[in-house]
Amino acid sequence: MLLVRHPHGPQEKKTIVEIMTLSLPPWLTLPVLVFFYRPLARFFPKMDKDAYVRKVVTAGNRFFLQRFTLIPYAERMLFLPYCLRAEGCATVIDQEKGLLCQVDCRIPCRLREMREMALSLGYLDVSVVVSGRLHKKEGVLRSRDFLVRRIGQGQPRAVLGCLCTRDLREKYLRSANVSREGSLGGHGLKVIPQVCLLADCNCRQSSVDWQELESLIRAKG
Repeated sequence: MLLVRHPHGPQEKKTIVEIMTLSLPPWLTLPVLVFFYRPLARFFPKMDKDAYVRKVVTAGNRFFLQRFTLIPYAERMLFLPYCLRAEGCATVIDQEKGLLCQVDCRIPCRLREMREMALSLGYLDVSVVVSGRLHKKEGVLRSRDFLVRRIGQGQPRAVLGCLCTRDLREKYLRSANVSREGSLGGHGLKVIPQVCLLADCNCRQSSVDWQELESLIRAKG
């Protein structure tokens, strides 16, 4: 992350994000951060991109949280990444629905627990998103295309996504994807988002704060 040193001493350091958003009203913070991400990344190639993305997510979650909690579970969709699956997972992939949990599977799996919990709460749909880059030969769509298609089919009002900072910045961090009305969606559909970021960008085996993820799934106004 870029730092600016204040003349009064080293303890007065401020990140460029803090400087950019210091006097902005909350509703402007998110679009400003998204708009400036690519110019800053281009002009400052050593910028800590992951730290910047985490600031964007914090701003976005804060901005949309109240509206998200007021939307019934039945009008929400949840997208989980297959990199959180348990070791030894049978990994049965459906091109239309993503990774499918097997009914007879006895492997302890927090990913399956989160999926089943969301469905028991009444979520419209829960999809485990498979990497189209790693499974291209199996006809799997790129994760963003899969996401947009599922949203277009389900027509939810809110979406909770669990993904890594690299995926977010490469596929979603564009001004065209963010507005006060919501984010992403196909065919002009806007959804109220919340994001739970993974601890790293390992496509094969990652980790997450499960308590944070569960809190976001259960969030209700």
